[in-house]
Amino acid sequence: MKTIGAKEFRLHLNQIFDRVIKGEEIIVNHRFKGPIRLSAVQDGSLRSGANTLEGLKAFDVAKKRKSPYDPNKSVKELYHESISKKYSR
Repeated sequence: MKTIGAKEFRLHLNQIFDRVIKGEEIIVNHRFKGPIRLSAVQDGSLRSGANTLEGLKAFDVAKKRKSPYDPNKSVKELYHESISKKYSR
């Protein structure tokens, strides 16, 4: 396992990522923060896209509610109305 500094990591980011993807683990040290370990994900499902749309699927099945705002009005008009309602008591 190789150890590098944060500056070297920033300067050679693409080469380091290539090495990590090939299976090498690299430790990155930083002066003020703790070290981090870079390693490739072992589970192939992340690369195949199996989990990439799970959040969107959950959004699609969630109950939708209608917006209380008029979609034909500009943001400025909506803002003015909300301020008027808030302070017109």
